[in-house]
Amino acid sequence: RNQDTKSYELLKNICRGKRVILLTATPFNNKPEDIFSMLKLFVTPKKSMITLTDNLEYKFKTFGSIFEKLAFIRKNYNSTSPKKVEQARSDYKALFGSKYIDLSKVKDRAGYLAKEIKDVIEPVVIRRNRLDLKENPNYRDEIKDLSEVKDPLEWFYELNSEQTRFYDQIIGNYFAPPYGGGIFKGAIYQPYKYEKYDVNDETYDKENFELLSQANLYDLMRRLLVKRFESSFGAFRKSLENFKNITETVLNFVKRTERYILDRNLLLKISELDDEELEKALNDYAEKLREQSSFKGEKIYVLKNFKSRDQFLKDIEDDLTMFKFIIKEMDGLGLCDKDPKLESLVKNLKIWRQREPERKIVIFSEYTDTVLHLKSRLEKEFAGRVLTVAGDLSAEKSKEIYKNFDASYLEQEDKYDILLSTDKISEGFNLNRAGMVINYDIPWNPVRVIQRVGRINRISKKVFDELYIVNFFPTEQGADIIKSRQIAENKMFLIHNALGEDAKIFNQDEEPTPSALYSKIMQNPETMESESFFTKITKEYLQIEKKYPDLPKRLESFPKRVKVAKRGNKDELFVVIKKGRIYINHSKYDEKVKAQRSLEDIIADIRADEDEPAMELSDKFWEVYPELKEYEESFRIVKNENSSESKAINNLCYLLKEGKDDDLRELKPFIRMLREDILEYGTLSEYTLKRLTKDNLKELIKTIKELKKELGEGYLNKEIERLKSLKKEVIIAIENRII
Repeated sequence: RNQDTKSYELLKNICRGKRVILLTATPFNNKPEDIFSMLKLFVTPKKSMITLTDNLEYKFKTFGSIFEKLAFIRKNYNSTSPKKVEQARSDYKALFGSKYIDLSKVKDRAGYLAKEIKDVIEPVVIRRNRLDLKENPNYRDEIKDLSEVKDPLEWFYELNSEQTRFYDQIIGNYFAPPYGGGIFKGAIYQPYKYEKYDVNDETYDKENFELLSQANLYDLMRRLLVKRFESSFGAFRKSLENFKNITETVLNFVKRTERYILDRNLLLKISELDDEELEKALNDYAEKLREQSSFKGEKIYVLKNFKSRDQFLKDIEDDLTMFKFIIKEMDGLGLCDKDPKLESLVKNLKIWRQREPERKIVIFSEYTDTVLHLKSRLEKEFAGRVLTVAGDLSAEKSKEIYKNFDASYLEQEDKYDILLSTDKISEGFNLNRAGMVINYDIPWNPVRVIQRVGRINRISKKVFDELYIVNFFPTEQGADIIKSRQIAENKMFLIHNALGEDAKIFNQDEEPTPSALYSKIMQNPETMESESFFTKITKEYLQIEKKYPDLPKRLESFPKRVKVAKRGNKDELFVVIKKGRIYINHSKYDEKVKAQRSLEDIIADIRADEDEPAMELSDKFWEVYPELKEYEESFRIVKNENSSESKAINNLCYLLKEGKDDDLRELKPFIRMLREDILEYGTLSEYTLKRLTKDNLKELIKTIKELKKELGEGYLNKEIERLKSLKKEVIIAIENRII
């Protein structure tokens, strides 16, 4: 992902000229530039073997530009900033030809972009999900039977009337969004607003960068508390204590000094840190205030200059009072000491352990504090049969996990039946001796569900015929199952609205409703995947081959180029080209637009019944065919004179022109090779290019000598030889005709 490191350069040198397999068991979402970084490990960017267009770098720069525009439109189409809205409209017009934004078109174009990228990387990617393994005849017999993942179970925990009222107040009142009337003000996270504006008239410039940064920090804190509350009452109370202590420290500091400091590092880190890291950073910040340590380069807010000084102090005091009140009310309701959610967990675990003692269980939570809240009770209830992972994962603890939960591990043990952990083990561990995954808190990100279930749903060694997933939901005492589900739907929807973007699990065109949200949370992860086109087309081909067993032999006798016309819904031409892989160029006669298409795109258009008669090629065919078979996508790229590539080229040209000493003369053939590589092939990583941008002549020559040793004196020759075998040939042309 990161080309600016020596590790990337080392990996690239290892991969060059070899067959490379990159394995991932987890769905991921990357920017086009990230995918390109991976491709550069084993593809020559400017002499691409996986695209008709030689320069893969230009193609990905185009992808990146479109991606950025779509992302900007989606984020800012309804911004409160007129400038951002205007820019969004400008980007939309550049892509779609109109200034009136239709988000459905943005969504469709994003989907098409993803498909374009998928088509490019298809020659070097083998994508197979479990559905493919079950359905593809080439794999089905090999893997035999897989475990069946059952639809998620719902475990309800009952709240009495007072606890229910408290639950709804926390989500709907105390920590609701500001526009929803939320009581939590978070003044200590946004002092700029109080310094510059009268906060009561709401007329301040909401697009000011400093104001926005601080508002984001406040909103993160608010959402953190909502998620902690949903996770466990113990974790929520721990966070309340932290927030109370921080607020108290700030208030004392402000009253004592008539000044305030907000750690700028917090603002810089908010997009990088997860909830637990952010809370730790807040605690460290409060400790600095207590000790009156120095904050280098921080802006000091002087309260006498605040336009809303009194309101600033009042809002801090109100937040402090609120935290104290909530803690007191929690303790009075016994939500931690007699936690109804934890009671439900223990009760249900005992039922399942009694019913199926051989079925081990994994309990996941997003938060360490929740794991610690459950730990002592579970270890006590299940007589030391609980293995807990909270915080750092040591080598010794990893070994314990393998011995007790990995069916493929050689040293098997049976000391533990229950594994309680954060998501530290949701990737990379084989836990197939467990047959149930419990999500103690709601995993709003569907990928996390797939990761967690993937730990017990292993191909390597089937242990259980059926695997179970459990989700927890709150209900009220005495409610039947139908009523409980309705109560849970409403409470989850309340949380979803409070979290906002943090719980965005609906597609853009879906209508969020309580029941729809509940269905999303309870979706079977196996249904999140679909059968790949490769599997579908393989099954179809094998059916044809079964019906006509002599077909493969007949195909061998076909001429090298085939031209055929058939009846179609429009007048168009498809030219299929082979250049290491299959490419399809397409032209609609009436639109005169040429484009590259994938087989998945056009399979319906080129299908024909076995008894369908061939047609004569049209006159238009012979006009379009010569152009279409030579068609390659073009890209408009503006050269950046300040890029590492441009600076490296300038340095190398200077050495070739000016270098006269013997030492440099000996290096000139290698310098020419480096220059040729940058201009014609592009195999060098960003890290290497940056090494060639040095201004100091001696340092530059030293670097080139190092590269000669690292890469090899004739490293590019191997690449050139490998590319000589690459041929481009037309293999079939298919014309559709309207009759």
